[in-house]
Amino acid sequence: MRVIGITGSIACGKTTVSQELIRRGFPVIDGDVLSRELTGPGGSAMREIRSVFGDRYIQADGSLNRQEMGHLVFSDSASRNRLDRLMAPYLRELTLERIESVRSSGAALCFLDMPLLFEKGYDQYCDTVWCVWLPEDLQLQRLTDRDGYTKEEALNRIRAVLSSDEKANRSPVVIDNSGPLEDTLQQVGDQLNIELSRSGIVPRRRRSSPPVREPEPVLNQAPVTMVMPPADIVIERPESSRRKPSGRKSAWQMPSWIKVSMICLAAVLAVSFTAQMLMNAYLTRQRETHEAEQKAIDVQYPLMYRDLIVSISSEYNLAPSLIAAVIMNESSFRPDALSSVGAKGLMQLMPDTAEWIAHKLRLSDYRIDQLDVPDTNIRFGCWYLNYLSTLFNGDPLCVVCAYHAGQGEISSWLANPLYSSNGTALNYNSLPEGPTKRYAGRVIRDYGIYKAKYFNPGSFDAAPADAVSAD
Repeated sequence: MRVIGITGSIACGKTTVSQELIRRGFPVIDGDVLSRELTGPGGSAMREIRSVFGDRYIQADGSLNRQEMGHLVFSDSASRNRLDRLMAPYLRELTLERIESVRSSGAALCFLDMPLLFEKGYDQYCDTVWCVWLPEDLQLQRLTDRDGYTKEEALNRIRAVLSSDEKANRSPVVIDNSGPLEDTLQQVGDQLNIELSRSGIVPRRRRSSPPVREPEPVLNQAPVTMVMPPADIVIERPESSRRKPSGRKSAWQMPSWIKVSMICLAAVLAVSFTAQMLMNAYLTRQRETHEAEQKAIDVQYPLMYRDLIVSISSEYNLAPSLIAAVIMNESSFRPDALSSVGAKGLMQLMPDTAEWIAHKLRLSDYRIDQLDVPDTNIRFGCWYLNYLSTLFNGDPLCVVCAYHAGQGEISSWLANPLYSSNGTALNYNSLPEGPTKRYAGRVIRDYGIYKAKYFNPGSFDAAPADAVSAD
C-alpha cells in the first residue's frame, strides 16, 4: 500500500482535495478529525490539557474550547509549542494506528491529510507528498472571507507555520488551487492515475469485437448452381498428383531420447529467460526505489555551509557531521532563524551566551547582529560544544543534552543515580522524558545520517560513541 501525504498551508484547499478523494472512494486519514477525536468529550489528551492549561480552556461537556485555545496559541508562540508537545505523542500514535488499519483492509492507496505534515515529521511515513498550493494574497483573501478573521489574525495563522511556497518546494507533487475548481479536480485525477499505475491496478480498456458483416449481394449476377456428380461415379485422382513419401524420411526416425532432451532444453531455456526477465524487473524496481529514497533523504537532510562546517569543526576537534546535525535540528540551515525565546542564527545561540563566548574568544568588536553571519554563528557554536566536551569528559550524550538544556541541568542529572550510574556519563534510556531527551535522540540519529551521507560514506552509526570527536 502506498501512503500519500496531503499538506498545504491554511485556506489553500486541502479539504477540497480530500473530499474529492473520499468521493472517489479512497481512504483519507484527516489529522484535524483525529485531533478533534483526541480533544473531544472523553478524549485521551483532555486530562493532560486540563492539567497544563487549566479549566478555562475546557467546555462543560469535557471537550476542548477550540476558540479560546486558538486565541491563545496563535498569539503566544510559547503556548503553541507547549500544546504541540503535549498533543504530539497522542496524535502520532493514533495516526499510525489508522494507517495500519487501512493497510490491513487491503487498500492500494491511503491518503494522510496533515496540515503540519512537514513541521511534525509525518512525511517520513509517506511514500510521496501532494501539496495543495495557493499564493499568499489569495490565501489571505480566502481566510478572511471564509472565517471572518481580521487581516492581522489571518496573517498570524498563515505565518505560524511553513509558508505555502516552502511546503511546495519540499513536495514531489504540487496541486495548484489558484484557478477554477475544475482545474484542481483535473489535477487530482491526473495524479491519481499516476499513483494507480504505480500500484499496478489501472483497469484495462476492453476492446469490443468488430461486428460481423453480411456479404453484400452483387447486382445483375445470375445465381450460381453447384453441380454434383452422380452417386455411382467415382472420381480418381491422377497418379501424378499423389504425394510420394520420401525415402530418407521413411528410413530414419528421431530417437525418443533426443526428442526428450530437446524438450527439456527448451523448457530450461524458457525458465532461464523468464527468470532473467523477472530479475531485471526486480533490479529496476529496486533501483527506482533507491533513487526515490535518496531524493527523499536529499530533501529531508540538506547540507549547506559545508566548507565552513568542515573548516571550523576541525579547529575545535569536533565531528563535522555532529555540527551539521545540530544545525539541522536547531534552525534547518536558516541563518536568520530566531526562536520564541530569542535564540539566533544557525546554531540558535542565546545573546548572553554569545556575549560570554565572544569574551572568551577576546573579540572586542563583537555585536549581537553578527550572530546572523554563518561564519560567526558556527564558530561560536563549535567553541561552546568544545567547551561542553571538556566540561563533561567528552561524553557525547552529556554534550548534546547540555547544549539544549544547559550545563547546570545536566550536572544535576549526573548527580542523580536514576539518570547516571557513575556520575560521569548518561544513559539515553534512563533520561527523563521530555524535550531534551527527544532533542538528543534526533541529533544523534541525524549525526549518523550526515556522517554516512556526506562525510564518511559506508560507516553509518545509529548511536555513535564518538559523536563529539572528529570523524
